Amino acid sequence: MRSASGGIRRAFMADKLRSVGNSQLSEQREQKIIEWDTLFRYNWDIYAEFYLGISLKPYQRAALHEIGISDSFFWRAGRNGAKSFITGLAALIKLLLYPNCFVVITASTVDQANKIVSDKIEREIIKKLSPYLLYLYENDWIKITKPTDGYRVENTLNNSVLNVVAPVESARGSRSNFTIYDEVAVMKKTSIDEIFEGMLYPRQPIYLNKYPQYMNNSRWLEESKSVYLTSSKFKYQWWYKEWKNCVTGYYTDKVVKYNIFASDYFDNIDNGLKTWGDFKKAKARMNEMTFRMEMLNEAIGEAEDAFFTIQSFKDNQTLPKAFTPPTSMDIYMGNDLGNKPKEENELRLVIVDYAFTNTTSREKNDNTIIMCMSLHWKKNRFERHVDYMEGWPASDSIGANNRARELWWDYEADYLIPDQRAGGEVLYNRMTEVWEHPERGKNWNSHGFTICDKMQYHVVPENKLKDLKERTVDPQAIPCIIPMIGTGELNSTLWVELKKQLECGNIKSLVSMQDRQEAIEDDGSFFQMTSEELAKELAPYGQVDLLIQEAINLKTEFRNDKIKLVEPRSGTKDRAIVLSYGNYIASLIENEWNKQAQTEEIDLSQIQLIW
Repeated sequence: MRSASGGIRRAFMADKLRSVGNSQLSEQREQKIIEWDTLFRYNWDIYAEFYLGISLKPYQRAALHEIGISDSFFWRAGRNGAKSFITGLAALIKLLLYPNCFVVITASTVDQANKIVSDKIEREIIKKLSPYLLYLYENDWIKITKPTDGYRVENTLNNSVLNVVAPVESARGSRSNFTIYDEVAVMKKTSIDEIFEGMLYPRQPIYLNKYPQYMNNSRWLEESKSVYLTSSKFKYQWWYKEWKNCVTGYYTDKVVKYNIFASDYFDNIDNGLKTWGDFKKAKARMNEMTFRMEMLNEAIGEAEDAFFTIQSFKDNQTLPKAFTPPTSMDIYMGNDLGNKPKEENELRLVIVDYAFTNTTSREKNDNTIIMCMSLHWKKNRFERHVDYMEGWPASDSIGANNRARELWWDYEADYLIPDQRAGGEVLYNRMTEVWEHPERGKNWNSHGFTICDKMQYHVVPENKLKDLKERTVDPQAIPCIIPMIGTGELNSTLWVELKKQLECGNIKSLVSMQDRQEAIEDDGSFFQMTSEELAKELAPYGQVDLLIQEAINLKTEFRNDKIKLVEPRSGTKDRAIVLSYGNYIASLIENEWNKQAQTEEIDLSQIQLIW
């Protein structure tokens, strides 16, 4: 047990007397109070277990201890890691051990911060786990109120207060000796820097102002304390830099006491907070990227030497609703699926990258990928929207070909952009034939497709286009196909153009599968769906998640002054290829539209000469 003597003893006693209300303590009792206070202030975990009677798991004990001895503490934890419970307990301990202190809890929303008080502090810690705290609560020595939007916890014995504060401008002017930021990764850094960091100031014990020997002596000033809590998100976000700063400070800073802590789902399982069954269910329910962040506590970023950044994708995942392809029954019944009607000056593309079972290269594609992309004219550019994406087994290339034709009609597309490599030419031949749909009957246009007659939109050489056009079987075929045949030079151009459009925010895609599931849970439709309907609903959002995961893992190689993107040994890049095809053709169409607009503005035939 660490004891204090001399000036330290007097300081502790002067601080403690305010709470016990007794200035005539015996020397022996005074010494005991000093020793116990010293022990508890240096060991919050011992205070929680020995004095408050709360049993802690080993990792919880370690986290609580580090919070107590830190000036800045950063805890990264997966879901259900008890970080809100431990920090709620830390806030209570601060109120009990330190008279005249101010604690602030904040989060991205006041409701989230309130849950630490209502769910963790009041309902769990006070009413369930600690008889001593319950005794204080029932006697109004710990008072919990909600005077405005945020909860307030008061220790009436020593004048210490905890406030839940929203990240709003009106919070300026509040004071805090100990600030807790819950789920800091989703908070705005400007709110923390401009509102909450300015609140922090050293606690002002009575002895600092009452006794001359302590006045104006920096030795007795207590450092303010900040605690950051979050589950892992993306590396490009500001929280990750703050985490790295805390890691660096832990090893190098000799003034500020930094501490870091991390826990994941396996810690929860090991400590009996979760089971392996919970783990498997979470893995089956979540997409891979969300699972890695939320459960495995992994910060997600692009691969080393990656060509694309994850930020360029995530910042533009803004489309809340995917295009819903109708079934044959939907068409017969005339069901309204809620798809947006086609707008004026909007073009729609269906892009296909075929996969074949006889692919033998290391960089093989596992599935045929079909994407629906809409182009929305914004002054002098097309904003690209990835409205839908689906995969098709490589073993059924004929079925994929027919599916592309279905989507072209259902999506009201203007152009079909198929990959012509390898077996793509064979599938092109079939695409030009008349095809009678086996289910739709009169609700189906059976005409084949052929090469688009607008030469400005093509990347394939003219002689090849002529050859493909001459192969057309149906004399009334619809001219809408813009074929793609990759070369080293073209592929390099495709990747550069895709990177440019992503970085300027011109490619919008569907929200993540996790966000979409939360949205349908909130509106109640989730609970009305069968498992098959739910899978169909979430599939396109999952495809976009896979697209992002593919793209950020593509590594850059330079060959003969050309860019080549290489996927990991067990990975694919078929979704990224489809996106690059659609984006590049959109750029060609955009360029032609701008040329036409300029020609219309300067039309010499409309000029009248006046003599």
